[in-house]
Amino acid sequence: MSLAAGLAVVIFALTLAGIITERVHKTVVALCGGAAMIILGIVSQDQAFDHIDLGVIFLLAGMMIIVHFLAESGFFGYIAICMAQVARGRPGPLIILLCLVTGALCALVDNVTTVILIAPIVFLITDRLEVRPEPYLLITIFSANIGGAATLIGNPPNILIGSAAHLSYNAFLIHLAPVSVVSLAALAVFGFLTIRGEAFVSSDIRARIMELNARSAIRDTKLLVKTLSVLGTVLAIFLLHDLLGLEPATVALAGAAVLLLVVKADPEKAFRAVEWPTLFFFIGLFLLVSGLAAAGVLEGLAQAGLRLSAGSLLFTSMIILWFAAVASAFVGNVPITTALIPVVHTAIPELARATEHSEDAVSMALWWALALGACFGGNATVYASAANLVVLDIARKNRRHLSFAQFLRHSLPITLASLIIASIYVALRYVW
Repeated sequence: MSLAAGLAVVIFALTLAGIITERVHKTVVALCGGAAMIILGIVSQDQAFDHIDLGVIFLLAGMMIIVHFLAESGFFGYIAICMAQVARGRPGPLIILLCLVTGALCALVDNVTTVILIAPIVFLITDRLEVRPEPYLLITIFSANIGGAATLIGNPPNILIGSAAHLSYNAFLIHLAPVSVVSLAALAVFGFLTIRGEAFVSSDIRARIMELNARSAIRDTKLLVKTLSVLGTVLAIFLLHDLLGLEPATVALAGAAVLLLVVKADPEKAFRAVEWPTLFFFIGLFLLVSGLAAAGVLEGLAQAGLRLSAGSLLFTSMIILWFAAVASAFVGNVPITTALIPVVHTAIPELARATEHSEDAVSMALWWALALGACFGGNATVYASAANLVVLDIARKNRRHLSFAQFLRHSLPITLASLIIASIYVALRYVW
């Protein structure tokens, strides 16, 4: 290992330790670690800044502004009452409903946007039912990462893979939706069994829920109509991504700008709704990973994994799937996907020559293995996915805290189960 690689690993390990211990705010720790990569010469400033995925940053910022106006209109209160009434105030059915709604929404928009929309609703529902919000927040996160794997726009790693491999929205839907649906069903069963033993809502509270008038939660009908019109347009353009060629970040920012214009809002108030610590935490992570990439650490690990496969398509696809998942737990699924894309590109022709499989068959196995590993691995830890961090920051604003250890205790069984399902799916459909 070179000196630069050794320094990069040490900086990353110290930064990760600082984030996990939570003695200092994670954003400060991540930015310090990222700055150290540049100051110590492991990566140049230009290289480091090129690794910052502005698509993720601007997509988050734009959607946060739009969601701010939805909250101001009372939309979340309306949806919360409707969901609680459909579930008749019972925690078990509510968990299943939350899985279905979150997973379905992720088929239309990215999982970060989905959790920005759903998390405030969770708090309103749990306040009404007088139950702890944490189990419902966790189910929201897990559903978003699993459901987001089904489409091109549902999860940031899919956006990166689709662009690099020239895969369409329909390709993701055909190949990944089936395994996402199965994994989401398993999650719903797990959530139902878990919540049944730890949540109880009295008959009086359930009766009060059923008597509520959902329409009374709407505070500003005109604002709601304008915001839903803009949001609907944004979502429609997301779906027409293949036809229009407009990236989600551009669409989200444009939607936020148009909404600020039509509602004649105070920009300063709207910009205060943006979770700036979350955005800068991502920037710090991207800088950290740029150092690992520049020092050759990530590519070295990935290439070592490919050598272990000994020219077997099955072993190679499994290594990529599980390595992407495990690495995502530590560095995030967007950065690790970025690092593994060139490795997959290199591996496809080499495996095609070493096996009886065609390049198209090898390509399908490896790209879908990478997508499933990165997306499902996004559930592994707090830091594995952008959606996780957004939900936890929303929780913090509502004076709720989920530690790294608390998250891990619930996330590990879900992550392992979904990865096993994904492994069986890839092996059966693309290898055997």
